[in-house]
Amino acid sequence: MSSLDTARATTRAVKKTVQAGGAFFFAPNTVARGAELGLDGVTLYITGRGGVLGDADDETVVRAFHHFTAETLIPLWEAGRKVAPPARIGELYADCVRAWGREHLADLPEVERLAAITTRIVRANDLGGLAPLYAAWRGVPLPDDAPAVLAQNLQTLREHRGGLHILALAAHRLAPVEAQAAEASPYLEFYGHRKPFPEVTADLRARREAAEELTDELVAAGYAVLDEAEAADFAALEPALGARLAH
Repeated sequence: MSSLDTARATTRAVKKTVQAGGAFFFAPNTVARGAELGLDGVTLYITGRGGVLGDADDETVVRAFHHFTAETLIPLWEAGRKVAPPARIGELYADCVRAWGREHLADLPEVERLAAITTRIVRANDLGGLAPLYAAWRGVPLPDDAPAVLAQNLQTLREHRGGLHILALAAHRLAPVEAQAAEASPYLEFYGHRKPFPEVTADLRARREAAEELTDELVAAGYAVLDEAEAADFAALEPALGARLAH
């Protein structure tokens, strides 16, 4: 295992890339796959990303997605369920992230190394019910080819960070709409929040920054499973990987 200081440095180095692990969400080929099933892009995003939970009840879905209001989220979830069982849509979404990886990461230098490193992190970190979306994606079987493995792992690590971030927000007494307002999120209305949004005071901004720092610390604890060489490689290979996710 690497030192916690090394893990913190790795977390900072790969943070933006992990956060971009959902690059496939609204990619043209993903949206097209959903359309074949009769789902628009947003409904596919909700029931695909959450479909790995299975036929979950409304409370579980709202808690897992966190940032959405129930009034916005549940109608989308139900619309998807009318088309196909959530588990089936989840399987399709997993196929979409693998297909995205094969299209965009097949010629990435050291893709096998990155696939192995990210698999090591995912396999070593079981958060159970603390992060339901992460737990569900962690349980999705991995394919055999490195580009698809890497893409799926990045989505899973995105859920890992996201689940830990939800815990950090709660620890700092931040409601979803407060956290999003404090970071000037462009998705407030997409998530279902309506004006007037909370006033962004110095206290609110400070608590949001503290929650982000706590998230980084919790993620670093998970990345400490890497040895020094793995941590160094993950950080060193991040720029090339991040460039692929940005397109």
